[in-house]
Amino acid sequence: SESSEPSPTPSPSLTTSPTPTPSPSPDPFGACVASCKNASAMLFVGAKVSHFAHLPQGKVEREQRARNLVEQMDEEGFGNCTNQYECEAVCPKEIPIRVIADMNREFLRAKVKEE
Repeated sequence: SESSEPSPTPSPSLTTSPTPTPSPSPDPFGACVASCKNASAMLFVGAKVSHFAHLPQGKVEREQRARNLVEQMDEEGFGNCTNQYECEAVCPKEIPIRVIADMNREFLRAKVKEE
């Protein structure tokens, strides 16, 4: 038998899309660039170059990737490393400064093979 009670009205919180809540902290990527007096992105870019250079599947485009990333970083106007290590100190991912040396090595390798 059917009930004579009216069906409940859905709660407004169920019928409207929820409002996104802001992140409790700012975006962690870019902290290294923001802390550098030259606005260098070398720690972040170096981490990408180093990561792929150490993976077997990353070796296929090793030279081209290093060249492209460094050239794009330069084209965008990011500064060079100041060796102050501020980027390493504030990096939320604890990326070591050695990745900049890895990137420089990979870039040099790519330029030598290019010629």
